[in-house]
Amino acid sequence: MIDLSDIRAYARRLHLRGVESMEIQEGNRLISIRVDSPMPASQAPAPEAVSITVRSATLGRLRRSHDESLPVRIEPGDEVVKGQLLALVALDESLTAVLAPADGVIDAVLAADDQIVDYGMPLFQLKPTQR
Repeated sequence: MIDLSDIRAYARRLHLRGVESMEIQEGNRLISIRVDSPMPASQAPAPEAVSITVRSATLGRLRRSHDESLPVRIEPGDEVVKGQLLALVALDESLTAVLAPADGVIDAVLAADDQIVDYGMPLFQLKPTQR
């Protein structure tokens, strides 16, 4: 049976040989070991602007447009302001607003109109603007 000291020894060997991961199977047990080596600063990608994922706060059906309260769909490239209505999540007769958490530009729409969404499901990707 593999114990913690064996796993540490395998991880050291992987690191020294520059191997990222390995799997060991013993009977019906499978152990995966992954070694993340820090990337040298010279090879690190340039930092990009942080992107915010706007998530659903409830369960329901996504409405990207709805009568007078949301007559125009938000699309990638649209500029939005903090608190702006991006979509609605409908469950029975209840409508829950999906609001922009910051000023910015919509990078991506991650859920389709009329799609059933769940708590925490990503709906929009927002790139905040600096003020």
